[in-house]
Parts: sequence; C-alpha cells; structure tokens
Amino acid sequence: MTALLPTPPGRATTAPPVAVRWVDVRLVHLGSAADLAAAERVLAPTELVRARRGTAPVHRRRVLLRAALRGAAARHLGCRPREVPLDRTPAGRPHLPGTGLDVSCSASGVVGLVAVAAGCRIGVDVEALAPWSDDVLDEGWLAPAEQRALRALLPAGRPQAAARAWTVKEAVLKTHGSGLAGGPASVVTTDPLGAGWALQEIPVPDGWVASLVTAPEQEPTS
Repeated sequence: MTALLPTPPGRATTAPPVAVRWVDVRLVHLGSAADLAAAERVLAPTELVRARRGTAPVHRRRVLLRAALRGAAARHLGCRPREVPLDRTPAGRPHLPGTGLDVSCSASGVVGLVAVAAGCRIGVDVEALAPWSDDVLDEGWLAPAEQRALRALLPAGRPQAAARAWTVKEAVLKTHGSGLAGGPASVVTTDPLGAGWALQEIPVPDGWVASLVTAPEQEPTS
C-alpha cells in the first residue's frame, strides 16, 4: 500500500497547511515468509546489534521493518537499500541527514508501516486493537478530557478510540523527535494540533489502527 499525498487531508487546523511535497506510506507484512538473511544484509552493523537484542520474533520484526524502511528510502534516493544514509538521533528517531527527506516507521505484531516524506517532518504509528478494560483510564497516558471522551462512548467503541488516541500521541511524539520519552499524556488528542501540523488516518488490516502526522520541516534536535 502506498499513499502519495500532496497535502494531508486529515483533521483541520487553524494554521495554513504544511508545504508537503509528498508522503509515501507503505504497509509491511512482518509475518510473511520474507528472507530474513537477505533483509539482514541491507542493514548496518549497529542496526543488526539493536535488532538482535530481542527474542527471535522481535529480532525478525525489527530486521524486516528496518530493511523495509531502507528500501522505501532507496526508491526515492536512487540508490541501493544498503547505501541509504539512515541514521538515528540520540532519542532513537530515524533520519536521513543531508537528503531533504524525513522517515518514520512503526510495528505492532505482524503489521508494520514505513513512511518517507519530502517537504515536511513525519511520524507514523500502528497499534493492534486490545480488549477494553477500565484500567486503561488509570494508566497515566490519557489526559482528563480524553478520559471523559472515552467514558462517553459505548463500550464497543472504546477499544478503537483508545488505540486511535495512542497512535496519534505516538505519531506526534515521533514527529517532535522525542518518542515516548516526551510523555504521551502531554499530547491531548481532543485539542487541535500545533500550527502547520496535520493528522491522517492510515488504512491498515482489520484489528489495527494507524495514524500519520505531518509537521513543518526542520532538522530533529534530539
């Protein structure tokens, strides 16, 4: 799946839209019979070290997702995936210094997303739906207004709404460059996004939700 978006048609803001040139979002099937050894060959040594810190399924997911991100970037840079100058900030945000492109990725179970953009900064996140429990309201990542909004929903609608809120929060924090260290509760999904920011829902298989956030272009600082 590829989405090429000249402007993101997500939730409106009061500010002018970001001067987005394009955004390329691709769905990655992490449970497929992809050649793990072939995917490992396109990764840098430091990426392999990080991937191997998890269990076998985690290792596989990390390798396939990172290889897919390199492949998506390579198509726009006109080089081989192994040659993509993919780096990461101290906070762990992937970026492509000196290319004019921005990247983001996310995985949940067997579903992954990789995104490449020009003319804006991006964050993408995918999350599997989980059975609803009222304990979610006390986990500390929801703002009071979000808790009230979830309580107002019928129980059947709460799993999707909670997962959507999480993906928006994480996508925003990835776009900032902080990741979850920035504090999910600091992003209030019932409020408008910042000036020049926009949100779009990304279509993914049933049982998952995903969100893409775009923001004014600038180099990540963390």
